[in-house]
Amino acid sequence: MKNPGRPFTLATPPIPLNAPFSRSGRPKRAALKIWLGLTAFSVAAWAHAAEPVRLAEIEIQASPFSNTALSTPAIEVLLEGETLRHAPASSLDGILRSVPGFRLFRRTDSTTAHPTTQGVSLGNVGPNGASRSLVLLDGIPMNDPFGGWVAWNRFLPSTLSGVRLVPQAGVSPWGTASLGGVIALDSRFLNEAPFAFLEASAGDHLRHQGALAFAQDTESGLTRVFGSVQETDFAGYPVIRSNQRGPVDGRASSRAQAFDGGVRQGFAPGGDWHLTLRAQGWREQRNNGTPLTTNAGNALDFSARLNRDAGPHDWALESILFTQQRRFESLFSSISADRTTEKPSLDQYSVPSDSLGFIQRLRFPLGDRHSLGAGLDLRTTEGVTEERFKYVGTAFTQEREAGGRQDDAGVYLQDTWTLSPRWQFHGGARLEWHADRDGHLQEWDILSRAPLRNLQYENSETVTPHFSLGSKWTPSKRVEWSAIAYAGARNPTLNELYRPYRAGDVVTLANPALRQESTVGGEVGVKINPTDALGLHLRAFENRIKDAIANVNEVRGPGVLGDWGFLPAGGVGARRENVDSVDIRGLEGRLEWKLDRLLTVAAGWLGTQSEVRHCAVQRALEGRQLPQVPSQQASLQLRGESDDWRWDIGMRWVSRQFDDDANQNVLASYCSTDLRLTRRFGSKTEVFAAVENLTNAEIQTRRDSNGTIAIGAPRMWSAGIRREF
Repeated sequence: MKNPGRPFTLATPPIPLNAPFSRSGRPKRAALKIWLGLTAFSVAAWAHAAEPVRLAEIEIQASPFSNTALSTPAIEVLLEGETLRHAPASSLDGILRSVPGFRLFRRTDSTTAHPTTQGVSLGNVGPNGASRSLVLLDGIPMNDPFGGWVAWNRFLPSTLSGVRLVPQAGVSPWGTASLGGVIALDSRFLNEAPFAFLEASAGDHLRHQGALAFAQDTESGLTRVFGSVQETDFAGYPVIRSNQRGPVDGRASSRAQAFDGGVRQGFAPGGDWHLTLRAQGWREQRNNGTPLTTNAGNALDFSARLNRDAGPHDWALESILFTQQRRFESLFSSISADRTTEKPSLDQYSVPSDSLGFIQRLRFPLGDRHSLGAGLDLRTTEGVTEERFKYVGTAFTQEREAGGRQDDAGVYLQDTWTLSPRWQFHGGARLEWHADRDGHLQEWDILSRAPLRNLQYENSETVTPHFSLGSKWTPSKRVEWSAIAYAGARNPTLNELYRPYRAGDVVTLANPALRQESTVGGEVGVKINPTDALGLHLRAFENRIKDAIANVNEVRGPGVLGDWGFLPAGGVGARRENVDSVDIRGLEGRLEWKLDRLLTVAAGWLGTQSEVRHCAVQRALEGRQLPQVPSQQASLQLRGESDDWRWDIGMRWVSRQFDDDANQNVLASYCSTDLRLTRRFGSKTEVFAAVENLTNAEIQTRRDSNGTIAIGAPRMWSAGIRREF
């Protein structure tokens, strides 16, 4: 049984980046040994293979596999670095919202959202705080190893060379966490050199945002050193409607710092082999709108990557070893109906997790018609939540620790068969092994330290096969048809299994009995390019998700109700449950039209129909729509430039959606407009001004059962400068 831990405090202090793991330093030391061992092995492997390596002057990509799908989907959005650097939104997730179907769990931007609501999904497969889509940075998974959410404010758009969004599931080198698609981020560090820039901005809600980044090759070109540092201090805004705020309501705000640095070593001038050693760190502090609702977190990552890539028509290899350390803490509160007082309700004072992973990928041609891919991935994650609960009088009276370990291993094989210039077929299979181990729940009285519960959950293992089959038909150079069928799966995270949380008056319990969620689906689509400047992409898709993990409302206050404890009038007790069957079908279209340098147009629309087909734990949900899934989304981006000026306009419309599984709390539709104006001074300096939500549209992000409405960002302006060196 654990010690009671730190005393309760109103403010959550920042967590140092070198905070020790709560149990021991053994996982970190073991990871370091394995990392150094792989580095030595990689150098030895290069020395053995150096003789037959063909030298060629090529552009080394961040990962020869991160942007490789089994099939060419009908809609695959690529946002290039220039677009990212000039987008009106200041955060990466704010930029990606211009793509219909890109969804975080709630409508709130990452600058003010609670970290655990920043899970991402594509194609409206159903938002989930733990993410149904996988985010990669240069081929390495970036989803939180404990909870699956994504720390979007650690990614600086100016340091990315591109972002690719693939809204399809299926077998791939990415792994089974890509049940709802993949978002592949490629950094400039591995794609561009030399470069160096300094940028800074500020605004009415943004105290300051600054960054410095560089990548420099040595004279021989064999060694590249790169790095970046950044800080964002967001003053924030009130997140409750103005006519509903009380004395406890203030601004939701955040402050984050991050660094990224490493070295990439080649082994011959113009060669194909590279070894990259990299370290990344990040930390943040947040206030979620009231004096007590604070949280903080940090990350420390190391990776070693050996790759050989001589272009798409030659064989390629990638070996990655990575370690990820996460720390998180969050304080939740209960607020009176008139919003005049609040008191603590749950203090998750320490949520540490550590992960160690290895990825091996191979790609090689087989004759003139086949391109084979094969690989394996291994990962182990350990994490716990340590928290105080049951607040009585002026103090918490009980404490608990819950958590466990997860081990994963997967192997895959895929083939792309080019039958003729007009026909191409794709197929792949993956076998995934997953184990949940050492699951436990301990509770005790803080004063007496008397044990209240001591549960040890049974270890479990699953072996799951997955597949993907696709084809592409190109009847002419202007038309391309595609079709794909797939099956994928996602295992519940440690967070979903063991960590409860509170949002407003909704208390959601964890569930250690959750089953794996899986999907079977497919899509057909067409790409039409009437001219080189005009492209129209359409797709129709359908997914059936089995055992979808969702927060299901089970009890309502007032009263003391089981494990939920006391719930006020209007309060809701929910639990993470498996919804037996959910159907999601839709149509999506995207238009890209480059008129000339003065005007480029990109428009997108997504219409989705979702329905709960069967739910044994709550039959009343059958026939209902999924919460947080709008039926329609549309976006329009306009861009133009001259010798000295550039302007970017983004408009986004989202239809109404439900905030709860019973479809009773409606979030209204909204339309927002963002714009940015950039003035160049020579080839090295840019000055810019931007406005987000120009019309000050109300963006409803949460509607409680008592009628309280939370809102997203109001109109905000900022201005800044970027200087290239």
